[in-house]
Amino acid sequence: MTYFLATSTFPPHKATEIGKTFPNLPKLPDFVKTLFIFIVPSSDIKSYSLYEVPDDKAHEGYIAITKRITGYFGIEGFKYIVEPLLTVKEALALLGLG
Repeated sequence: MTYFLATSTFPPHKATEIGKTFPNLPKLPDFVKTLFIFIVPSSDIKSYSLYEVPDDKAHEGYIAITKRITGYFGIEGFKYIVEPLLTVKEALALLGLG
């Protein structure tokens, strides 16, 4: 499996606009599974979303996740990043240690 972490931030005074936009975002394909969504209230609201995608669909999954998040682009102050995650075993193999 491939995992992606999407981190988004936005100003607290935009929370209502974010909430109203959420139902209108493009749907994720069935092969993209949302494992968790965490919210961190702070000076900016931060959201962490963890997704699981089969390895053979990783590229398609990345595109689908990114397209969904870009639905928030019209909201002033909204920022995001989508990062692929490695397990410890995968990361060690990159170093020749696994």
